[in-house]
Amino acid sequence: MAADFDCWEVLDLPARSDERSIKRQYAKLLKVRRPDEDPGAFQQLREAYEQALHSLREGWDEVDRDPADVPARPAAENRTHPSLTPTLSLYEQAVGLLDGFEDLAVDRYWTEASARGCGAEFERLLFQRCVNDPEAHWHLLTWGIEQRQWLTPWQRIPASEFEQHCLARALTAALYRTLDQQLATGEEQHFFDCLEHHSQQAWLGDFARRQALQVHVLTLLVNTEDWSPSLFQRVCRLFAWDVEAAVVPIAQEQWQALHRRCEQQTWLGELRSLMQQRQQPPSAHANAATLFLLATQPAQQAELAAGFVEADWQACEELAATFATRFPDLLGMFPNRDPGFWKAFIGHKDPPHGVKRAACVLTLSLALNNLPGSGPLLTLLMLPLYALGGLLAAQVGKWLLSHWTSLTDNLQDLDQRASAWCVQHKLTADRGYRVIRNGGPLLALAVVIWHWLGALGLATYLLNGAIGLLQPASAVPADRQYRWRKPLQAIYRIAGLSRLQWVFCVTMVIVIGYVQLHMPGTLLTQGRLR
Repeated sequence: MAADFDCWEVLDLPARSDERSIKRQYAKLLKVRRPDEDPGAFQQLREAYEQALHSLREGWDEVDRDPADVPARPAAENRTHPSLTPTLSLYEQAVGLLDGFEDLAVDRYWTEASARGCGAEFERLLFQRCVNDPEAHWHLLTWGIEQRQWLTPWQRIPASEFEQHCLARALTAALYRTLDQQLATGEEQHFFDCLEHHSQQAWLGDFARRQALQVHVLTLLVNTEDWSPSLFQRVCRLFAWDVEAAVVPIAQEQWQALHRRCEQQTWLGELRSLMQQRQQPPSAHANAATLFLLATQPAQQAELAAGFVEADWQACEELAATFATRFPDLLGMFPNRDPGFWKAFIGHKDPPHGVKRAACVLTLSLALNNLPGSGPLLTLLMLPLYALGGLLAAQVGKWLLSHWTSLTDNLQDLDQRASAWCVQHKLTADRGYRVIRNGGPLLALAVVIWHWLGALGLATYLLNGAIGLLQPASAVPADRQYRWRKPLQAIYRIAGLSRLQWVFCVTMVIVIGYVQLHMPGTLLTQGRLR
């Protein structure tokens, strides 16, 4: 009796309650005594429920009668009645399925729960298990997100806002960690695949969650230096940021900075492609791109620049202007943030055979200058002496040139700008021939010629130089090796004059010689300094 009354006390029911009241009260108490929260109370409730049903079906008359007053029954009557197994509720069946449950086998358990008709109760228990410890039941949580549409308007089980927030926070934290790690290690394809896969999941259809994901991705791109333009473009297409009216959840300054970085990376990618194609076929732009990308390797830069021609330097000038105007943020990759660093690699070029050419001009000028006093025959006889005098004068000029070179080193920037201007206006063919550095000796030679041969000599010198500037480069003989065993060939290659220049020079020498012989002392062949 005491045990029976104890079961009524546990069920909080009066004695002799009917079966319907017992079941209704039991279902009510199950909601507050869950096996996952208090297994002991749940077991006591279940035993009380079974005992109450058993007592009810045995009948109170049998229970209240004193055992001494009960007459002996036949063996058949004393046979123990089989215990009646109470009908388990759907919730109890769902709880029973959790015995030995494994997350990896959730599909099999779910099929069994659906067959028993307790799918909703079983799903609610699984949901609660994920809420209690999402990290320990990650596979189960993933199953619920993908198969049962948890955290979406189509979720079939009730859940509080707090429970949904707990699961959403765990999911977003794991997603953010994965994205951060993949982008930090340069796994761009895995990064985008992960982002694309999760962005298509229904739980991220919520506006607040989706916007939080977009903000995290944008912040990650802002704080990460190395990512390719193609990744940024694919992310923009994924979130529809590539349309003109797109609303981006980030400050406009940061959004513009991301676009600039994308353009910069695209530009650098083009330069790297040019660098890889430099050998096939060689091009000035490829050479310039290689020189700029080797900014941290000055030794290789110097080796590369040693073979540059004017077309390469012009490509460098264009590239430097592009960096300075379009991509000023990339100037940090150059020494002193100067895109004109390449100018330091432009070596100066002296005209070939400078001393020999000067000696020939001085010898000829000296002979023509003395022609009136000595006559043609004596001049020819003394030509070796004049040649010796011209050679000595050229050597003196070479010694003076060394001091002039030291002086022009202080004017290097001005000299480079002047040389570049002359190249742009087709006055010279190569900025390596410095205007100031090489122009000084030419001007000194012009003064000597004017002093010895006057206006005709100076005009011959200047007009011959003008012809050289205006004529095509193909008209001038190539600078090749020569042998004095072929004197005419040697003179032709050393002089470096075109046929037109030869005709002009020979004609003017004859004219000057005629004037010197027949009109000596005229201002046409005498400078004012005499």
